[in-house]
Amino acid sequence: MAKKTRASKPRAVSARIKGQQAIRLRMAGLTIDAIATELGYASPASAYKAIMRELETTAKDMSESINAVRQIELRRLDQMQVPIWTNVVAGDPQSIATALRIAERRSALLGLDAPKQFEAKIRVDIVSWNQAIRDFLQIYREYHSEAPEAQLVLNRIDKLAEERFAGVSA
Repeated sequence: MAKKTRASKPRAVSARIKGQQAIRLRMAGLTIDAIATELGYASPASAYKAIMRELETTAKDMSESINAVRQIELRRLDQMQVPIWTNVVAGDPQSIATALRIAERRSALLGLDAPKQFEAKIRVDIVSWNQAIRDFLQIYREYHSEAPEAQLVLNRIDKLAEERFAGVSA
């Protein structure tokens, strides 16, 4: 008869199920206190610990699954490369191109390539924010220009906008 592991014991299974229910309730917006009451935990701290334990276990399980799938994919790539290798060594251009695609895929799976550099398009965001702030200031002026402190606030905001957005046009 096979030896039972801790994970297969009925109590451990029910704790996992209860922890998963707690996570679902938390995702639905319930407080830790409400979850403790709803699921019968001894205290809110017990409910919190159960949620954290289940999240850690799930993350570990997912990580192990990802590694297993990665290993399967690497073996598939090896199997694809074996039959074409003699043609690669012989200089066949199509086989070389295929081998390079296999190598690229392997490098991507293993994270061997240097990170790709992307040019950020920050100016568009600055211009958009600049216009949004100008729109806000216009609305503020419309509704608050008669308030006693309005002129001081408007002057300070104008000065700040000039400092922050100097050289950026809408």
